[in-house]
Amino acid sequence: MHVTRTDEQWKLLNDADPDRPIVMLNLIRFRSTALGGHGCDGMTGEQAYAEYGRRLRALASDFPGSPFWVGDARRTYIGPDDETWDMVLFVGYESVSIFRNMLASDAYQQAAEARTAAVADSRLVLMHQTTSASDAMKQWSSGARAGNVDDPVVMLSLIRYQEAALAGHTCDGMTGEQAYAEYVRRLEAMNSHDFPGTIIWDGQGQTTIIGPADESWNRILLIAYPSIADFRRMANSEIYQTAGPARTAAVLDSRLILTHQRFPR
Repeated sequence: MHVTRTDEQWKLLNDADPDRPIVMLNLIRFRSTALGGHGCDGMTGEQAYAEYGRRLRALASDFPGSPFWVGDARRTYIGPDDETWDMVLFVGYESVSIFRNMLASDAYQQAAEARTAAVADSRLVLMHQTTSASDAMKQWSSGARAGNVDDPVVMLSLIRYQEAALAGHTCDGMTGEQAYAEYVRRLEAMNSHDFPGTIIWDGQGQTTIIGPADESWNRILLIAYPSIADFRRMANSEIYQTAGPARTAAVLDSRLILTHQRFPR
């Protein structure tokens, strides 16, 4: 289980470009009951994490992050059967140094006691946005609802590339990164019926700050769909099968997590 960063992972953060804007991906699994002795006794893990959020919001000057996606993690479609998450968060920071200084501050350390009480397992991945999709996210979010299985959903994709694309899947001679770019190109070339998704965030994973030392992701995407039914129809369609082989050629490991938006509204 991974709740806090190791000394080696802190060094990786120290070695990152201090002036570059970043987005931190948080995957959170709650404790059923908050860990005692951290100021959240008697709470559930989810309640303790909400308390952590309240403490951060009360420290506006010491918490410079901007959460722009918070969702539940309803189901993992690709990944280990026992790897489940309760919450997905994307938080932007103006620079690595601002994020790093926040973590080192006394005010944050006090607030983070609630996080320690709340979390059974987590991942924290440093990312850089590669495609400006903010307008698409705002447009989609303004019309999104959360609730039933037929409501709009967002699929979180975590991708680790093959070094060289697997042969025999229409991408011979490409790198894994090139083959995945070809997969995305094929999706975007489809009409809106055949590919009903909207890419609302696209970025590169750089460093895992909390999580297994050997767990790294090259590309991280949020793709919104009008409903889970639309996603399933696409995935099972014949025309998708013309794009899918490029993904097979490109990917060494991956996760595909269904999430419904909680915030912002």
